[in-house]
Amino acid sequence: MKTMTAFEKQLQIEKKNRIAKTHCKICKNLIGNKPYVVFEERYFHAICLNSKPNIKINS
Repeated sequence: MKTMTAFEKQLQIEKKNRIAKTHCKICKNLIGNKPYVVFEERYFHAICLNSKPNIKINS
């Protein structure tokens, strides 16, 4: 098992802080400490994606 170096820990903390300050693309609120989903470098709250109704396309 590999332990993280101080540099790796610092990078992980900076990434976590950067994501926490990012806005959800659905509700426009900060991601913060809530569970989130990443899709194509966009961040969404997990709850926002679950509450979004399915879009039906008439063909």
